[in-house]
Amino acid sequence: MLDGIKIEDQFRTGAESLPLMLGSDCAHPSVCEGCHRPISDRFLLRVNDCSWHEECVQCSVCQQPLTMSCYSRDQKLYCKHDYQQ
Repeated sequence: MLDGIKIEDQFRTGAESLPLMLGSDCAHPSVCEGCHRPISDRFLLRVNDCSWHEECVQCSVCQQPLTMSCYSRDQKLYCKHDYQQ
């Protein structure tokens, strides 16, 4: 699990999921902080009160995926090595 990162399940079942499939409940879709695209995945990551696609959580310097922990400065994510630079 990523330290300081919360995974939210956006999966809905039954009748409440139909408007989502039809696109009529899209007034406030989660938008990825990394790529600025809507998040339609079942899971999203929350880092510093922002939503992210799992694949977008990567170091802003070396682009390595941040799978265990991440560091943040000026709204950018870093691996430990690049954060300490």
